[in-house]
Amino acid sequence: MNTSIPFISDRQVAQALDFASVATVLGEAFASLAAGGAAVHQRQRTDCRDLRLSTMGAVWAERGVAGVKVYPTVRGQFSFSILLFDLATNQPLAVLDGNEITRLRTAAITALVASKAGPLRPRKLAVFGAGLQGRAQAEALSGWFGFEEIALVDPAGDPAWAQTLAVQAGCPAAFTTPEAAVRGADIVVTATRSATPVFDGAWLSPGAFVAAMGISAPKGRELDDTTMDRAGRIILEWLPQSLAEAGEVVLWQGRTAAAPLVDLPQLYASDAPWRPEAPGITVFKSVGIGLADVAVAQLAVSRILQRAPALAGALP
Repeated sequence: MNTSIPFISDRQVAQALDFASVATVLGEAFASLAAGGAAVHQRQRTDCRDLRLSTMGAVWAERGVAGVKVYPTVRGQFSFSILLFDLATNQPLAVLDGNEITRLRTAAITALVASKAGPLRPRKLAVFGAGLQGRAQAEALSGWFGFEEIALVDPAGDPAWAQTLAVQAGCPAAFTTPEAAVRGADIVVTATRSATPVFDGAWLSPGAFVAAMGISAPKGRELDDTTMDRAGRIILEWLPQSLAEAGEVVLWQGRTAAAPLVDLPQLYASDAPWRPEAPGITVFKSVGIGLADVAVAQLAVSRILQRAPALAGALP
């Protein structure tokens, strides 16, 4: 048996994948989870002094893979790696850098859910945060929808990037104030590290789609109670993890047993409609789950091995 395990870099992942292909495989993975063909390994965190180690993963039986993403948190910064297993041979399939996979899957799932549960013809996009994930969100959504305007909010935002985004999206894109960004927006995205709400939910249009993914801690939230109170539908990735980690839900003062919470397995199982008959604000809160990482890692490995037979020869 060849004991060499292929290593796949972030650069290779970026060359092999795009937001559209990642969104497709994520939809397949959540449909499989809804049908019992996959299971999630919930995130585990271990703290020591000011350091943290986290793990999350999944078994995707229908695709014959399982994996775990592991990452330390040092001075507020993450470094992701993924170990993927081939269940047919019960051997490691590959080790992957996980930074690009995390960037792609987080933005792609927003676009996927927005396409199924958001406005049919969104014209204005508002994005809070112009860091790595904020940029990914703007790029993924503008590549999926034909916006007429993109409003950006970030005190440290780079106007040159906004100009580049405008060219890519084919519409004006510029930094502005939080209120000006949210007013009239069909899709609002928050991709910040803020532990407190970044806008007033009273500014939202009645049929807006709001996606928040900047923080996955129960003690922090990007959305306020007004936003949550006004939401006719709150979509979560996977209830067991989201109810423990999503600060927007955990800290929501107006939450009751009748709160309109639904997760992606329920939607993919058709236990609830993607778009309720009554129009209203829809919130999608993403904390990230290991199934998304495993699904995208499997896609990356399959594509890269097809392009590099020599790498495939290193498999056990």
